[in-house]
Amino acid sequence: MQKWIVEKVTYLPRKSQEKFFERLRDRALLRTRARLIESGVDIERLSDEELEVIIADEEDKLVGEYKSKGLIALLALLGISLF
Repeated sequence: MQKWIVEKVTYLPRKSQEKFFERLRDRALLRTRARLIESGVDIERLSDEELEVIIADEEDKLVGEYKSKGLIALLALLGISLF
């Protein structure tokens, strides 16, 4: 995971940190399932280590997307509305 976002999240209250990482993980899991289904890979045949690597890759991609989208994406992820 990209280091800068983890450093920024550490300044948030503990509950917000947990919420951020929980939602990040959930989104990464959904993307991983979709990616494997599109590829025609049977999820049941993959080991836990293989799944963990794929999920970590999706988490890194998500963090990169949040970085490029900036503050608005982070606020949306945390469920905070500006309006």
